[in-house]
Amino acid sequence: MDYTALIAAWNNPTQPPPGVTGNPLLSTDTTQQKINKVNRWTVATPQQALLVPYKILNSIVDVDLAALTPAQVSQFTLLLSGAHADLSPGTPLRSTIQGLFAGKTQTIQQLRDLVAPYDNAISSWCQANEYPYVSPTAGNLSVSDAQNAGLV
Repeated sequence: MDYTALIAAWNNPTQPPPGVTGNPLLSTDTTQQKINKVNRWTVATPQQALLVPYKILNSIVDVDLAALTPAQVSQFTLLLSGAHADLSPGTPLRSTIQGLFAGKTQTIQQLRDLVAPYDNAISSWCQANEYPYVSPTAGNLSVSDAQNAGLV
C-alpha cells in the first residue's frame, strides 16, 4: 500500500490538513489516538449530479414554469430532452436553468435542494485517499499502517 498521503497528512504542520474536517493530530497523542482521529476525518467529495428530467421538473414551481416565454420553454425542453441531465456545479446546463428561473426564489431554492446531496457529499479521508474504510465517513487504518508507513 502506498502511504504517501498518510505520511503527508500526519506530518502536515496544519492539523487537520487543509480540506480535512476532524480533530487535529497532536504531538501528545498516542499512535492509536492519531489513527483513530485519521479514521474519523472527512473531506468534501462533490459528486456528479446526473438527474432524471422529471426530478428537475418536479422542483419547478408551476407559476414559474408558466411564466417562461415560448423561446424559453423550447430551450428548457431541449435541455431536458435526454435520459439524464447533468446539474453538476459549473455545467452549462445548470447555469442555463438557473438563468431561466432567475429571480424565482422558491424554484431556485428547490433546485438547490435537489442538487445539495451531490454538491455537499462527503467521504472519509481514508476512502478519498484509497485507504481501507468501513463506511463513507469512517476509515479503517490501524497502528500497523502507521508502522508500515514509518510514522512510529
